[in-house]
Amino acid sequence: MQHIYDPDFQNKDLAAKTTAAFDKLADAFKTMQWANQKENGFSPLQQKLVFFIAYHGPSENTVSQLVKEFQVTKATISDCIKTLEQRKLLTKVLNHKDNRRFHITLTEKGKEVVAQLTEPATPVYKALETESSEDLKQLYTSLFSILSKLNKENTVALSRSCQDCKAYRSDGINHAFCMELRTQLHPENRRIDCPKHQPK
Repeated sequence: MQHIYDPDFQNKDLAAKTTAAFDKLADAFKTMQWANQKENGFSPLQQKLVFFIAYHGPSENTVSQLVKEFQVTKATISDCIKTLEQRKLLTKVLNHKDNRRFHITLTEKGKEVVAQLTEPATPVYKALETESSEDLKQLYTSLFSILSKLNKENTVALSRSCQDCKAYRSDGINHAFCMELRTQLHPENRRIDCPKHQPK
């Protein structure tokens, strides 16, 4: 059986070599997240959770939506929220129409902490900044295509991307168009996390 960790296979197959490169990037993200944990005491999931809640609205910050977003169990998300609540960083906001429903939001202390946290992915962002604009456009276009395929297989969660938005129009030949933003979308302008997303 051929394996992406086999250098001989990698060097004969560009898809295998690219997959191995993604694997190295995944390792880099883990290393950066664990380094941040030593610095600020947040687990990788806790870090991603507070950043996500800081920049998304009530409809995305429910337990069920967070489970889908991070592809973990309800128990894992609930434990994570409980820990951050105990640290006075998160609080639950009850739905006035249904007291059984609630969303999660940052406390004032939580907002202060997020403002001081270092984004774990910063080194990757800085490395990408040194690439040419054209190279970045091609890279993002390819990544969007790969993520869309994996999303269809339920391997990754793209809950707010253009690909599954009813405002997105594309004939597969010309540039796509967003009915919500009323603008043409070049390949590099398609979004993987859009605040204006309209579920199909």
